[in-house]
Amino acid sequence: MSLAQQRVFILGGSNGMGLALAQRLVADGAQVIIGGRSTARLDDALATLGGQAEGLSVDFTDAADLARAAQQLGSLDHLVLAASSDAAWGPFAQTPADALRRALEGKLIGYWQALQAMLPILRRDGSVLMLTGAASRTAMPGTTGLAAVNGAITQMAQTLALELAPLRVNVVSPGLVDTPAYDGLPAEAKRGLFEATAQRLPVGRTGMSDDVAAAMAFLLDNTFTTGALLDVDGGARMSR
Repeated sequence: MSLAQQRVFILGGSNGMGLALAQRLVADGAQVIIGGRSTARLDDALATLGGQAEGLSVDFTDAADLARAAQQLGSLDHLVLAASSDAAWGPFAQTPADALRRALEGKLIGYWQALQAMLPILRRDGSVLMLTGAASRTAMPGTTGLAAVNGAITQMAQTLALELAPLRVNVVSPGLVDTPAYDGLPAEAKRGLFEATAQRLPVGRTGMSDDVAAAMAFLLDNTFTTGALLDVDGGARMSR
């Protein structure tokens, strides 16, 4: 990889796919800064990374806090937006508009203002990578809110790839991946969800965080790719 000594800020890098990416980049010699709202999670993640990365406590829903973080960071080669927020799950008829507003505020607007805050310190020909989700690409009942939020991010990213050129802007869209996001489910329910999904996927299994991290690292490193949407979903778009 050509990312050695390059500064990469991973917003949402304290667990799951963001942390897996941080582990890959640290191993390849990049200067990694992970950001998140929970100082306890940041401390745990930094311990996992063996002290080879920096941590920055920041709330990506707070514009003033993002401005403070940008000033503290000083300069960046790459920005990764992998933070999560409240999701508007459930059947359309039973999902209140307020749930969608919270999801939009927490992720779409969070990504928007995070990029606005970091843009002045990003290298002109560096890159931005946004993490979305398979619901924006695969019609699944009960995920209308997720589709709306992540679909908006995808379209925003493609427009930004032109508007902010030569800064590269890309998107990774994961399918069902075993991350702490599902730890709140009862063990039996989680096992049933993952087993049923694996049976439907062409690859015969659900994803791991490092599957997605490998795709993210590729897009950060490949200087001839921009405006791309990379599905890392085990073939979920083709399965029913």
